Amino acid sequence: MTSENTEINLLHTLRKEAGSALKVDIWYEGEIWVFHPVGSIDTGTCGDLEVTLIEGIQQGMRWIVLDMTDVRYISSAGIRVLILGAKTLKQKNGELKLSTLNKTVEEIIQMTGLKKVIPVYPDNQSAIHSFSTKE
Repeated sequence: MTSENTEINLLHTLRKEAGSALKVDIWYEGEIWVFHPVGSIDTGTCGDLEVTLIEGIQQGMRWIVLDMTDVRYISSAGIRVLILGAKTLKQKNGELKLSTLNKTVEEIIQMTGLKKVIPVYPDNQSAIHSFSTKE
């Protein structure tokens, strides 16, 4: 992100709720962006998260932590969006990481084998710090 105006416009676009049950708050620490979805990521809402991730990546975001603190449930459609986001970031030399999973979401992530594809951290700070320890 090069200009403050671009950041404001991007954040405004990405925080749009368009009547869906999924709200996504976004903030950043340095060059690492934290996405905080609130609600369930399922067939009815996964499109909102997909658009948010893809728009962010197209705007230049490369390192994203998905803070799952307030995600009550994630369906197979939601898992597909996470995989798509991770693959898209990898193609751009970036990475997606998950943090702060509740027990229900953690069980789903474990059962689907997603932990083998997307790293999971106990909290945002651990996930953010892991980007700086990569080399």
